[in-house]
Amino acid sequence: MALIVQKYGGSSLATPELIKKIAGRIVERHDSGDRLVIVVSAMGQTTNALEAKAMAVSDNPTPREMDMLISIGERESISLMAIAVNSMRPGLAVSFTGSQIGLITDNNHRNARILEIKGDRLVDALNGGKIPIIAGFQGVSTEKEITTLGRGGSDTTAVAMAAALSADMCEIYSDVAGVYSADPRICDDPVMIRELDYDTMLTISSLGAKVLKDSAVEYAKRLGVSITTGMSWTGETGTVITGKGSLNNNKFASLVYNDKLSYRTSEAEDVLSKELSSLRFCQKCGDSALSVFDRRARQGEEKCCSVAVAGSGIKSEPDKIRRMYEIVSLSSKILGFDLTDIKFEIFFENDMKKETISEIHSVFFKSN
Repeated sequence: MALIVQKYGGSSLATPELIKKIAGRIVERHDSGDRLVIVVSAMGQTTNALEAKAMAVSDNPTPREMDMLISIGERESISLMAIAVNSMRPGLAVSFTGSQIGLITDNNHRNARILEIKGDRLVDALNGGKIPIIAGFQGVSTEKEITTLGRGGSDTTAVAMAAALSADMCEIYSDVAGVYSADPRICDDPVMIRELDYDTMLTISSLGAKVLKDSAVEYAKRLGVSITTGMSWTGETGTVITGKGSLNNNKFASLVYNDKLSYRTSEAEDVLSKELSSLRFCQKCGDSALSVFDRRARQGEEKCCSVAVAGSGIKSEPDKIRRMYEIVSLSSKILGFDLTDIKFEIFFENDMKKETISEIHSVFFKSN
């Protein structure tokens, strides 16, 4: 009888009908003999809607009050999921907020880090044969304030929970089964990657791939938690991320396209002290600076995108790197690029067409 932590993302829970479908799968898995802990995100676009309400009443809402507000979404999800499970099997599920299970964080509102999980109530529920339904993304600080873990924080909650309980596996379900050589929605003929090591997955996630949050992968590596990705709608599993990963004998792992970046060019400035949490890339040349941020454009900024290939020994393939650069330069103005042994990322102005992404993908993956 395995102990499994499962996490379900917001798109999996967007409607009551979807919640009922996931609840049915949870009950079936429980009946197969596994002990389950379920971590859920807010329903659909709930967090975005709550943030929009805050911005409608204030141009600069305080981080503490924002955490109080946006933590509402996960509380809605846990109660609805517990209600759905209990309608099928009375008394089987019990819901918990982050503070109720003793998920303790530092005092950094909007992007808190987990310090410990006390988990007494959680263990009691498991020992009583129940399925705990836990609010992802949230905790309570050492100063007893509600905190949130940043975008994608429910993944981090699930990984930390699996470590605290010494679970056999952490399963993270979303709208894709696993990690591909490129996003199937914007690229022709991508290949599923069945195994990945932590470092490669961390690189892919940090570049903007949506399967796993980079902070969750960092926790998994540090705590030794194995992750399996899966598709919420079908229960199909795809990629396993462990310390023993493989690139299926391929040098290149994945091509990642990110269209949710912004940039600004200006006279030399100290961006490190002001906006380090959002800074993705900074290049200074003389008195001018290019700064790229992991966010949508704000006042004084312009939208930009990036495309990157992640893998191993990238610098040993100069012909492919050069060809990728040429393809991008034909369709957009290039702002800058970042080259290391494990990634090559190009920043540019215009959105990239699916045909262009597929052409770049073929450079690295068709011959492997």
